[in-house]
Amino acid sequence: MRALSKGFRAAYDSLGYVVFVTFLSFVTSLGLCGAAVAVLRATKAGMWGILYFAPALAVAWLAAVGVFYYANRSVYHQYPSPADTWVGIRTLLVPALKLLIVDLVVTTILCGDAVFFLRAKGSSLFPVLGVACGYGLFVWLMMLIYHLPLLVAQLGMESGPRPLVIVRKSFLLLADNPGFTVGLFLAIIALAVACVVPAFVGMALVYLGGAAFVLTHALRELFIRYGIVEEEPEVVQDGGWPR
Repeated sequence: MRALSKGFRAAYDSLGYVVFVTFLSFVTSLGLCGAAVAVLRATKAGMWGILYFAPALAVAWLAAVGVFYYANRSVYHQYPSPADTWVGIRTLLVPALKLLIVDLVVTTILCGDAVFFLRAKGSSLFPVLGVACGYGLFVWLMMLIYHLPLLVAQLGMESGPRPLVIVRKSFLLLADNPGFTVGLFLAIIALAVACVVPAFVGMALVYLGGAAFVLTHALRELFIRYGIVEEEPEVVQDGGWPR
């Protein structure tokens, strides 16, 4: 798949940035998770204690938003600097948090319904509903891979980076490109597995940045297919950094 090769090549070309931001976001989120665990043990808050992990999740999500913003500028040859990561977070802060809430709510509902119906007894309809919810969850998870690159891409579009617009467009991309999306979804899972296996070293150093470049290039390939952006030549004439 051309999108994968271009994405990994772009991540390699920006390897210093990829390692730096991935490590920083990983350590920060891990530290906040550790603090949440400590508070949870001290307060014994029960199931509501999961809310203590909200800051860690929010930081990880916003870090990803900034990295995708940087990757988008890099993929479109806009010569980003590491400071653009913060610019992306600041620019997309509100829609990014709204999208995070939508993603969490829908994922939780689909997971909960699938588990409930598959474990429930008393009606032959329950397993059918459980499988339907499980299938819906699988479709939703494949849609999620388009959310962050679309969030950034929507900045240049009339409809803007609104969560419902992003959800609708991600569904349309999946529905119109099922083979491409499944392949991309499996590639991201394979990348995650490869990063987890060596004692989480890859997850701490390359996963976030690598996934950002791969998914941004994948979305660009679809935009080329739909005529939204023009296909560029294999060799880009680079005049260097603008003065």
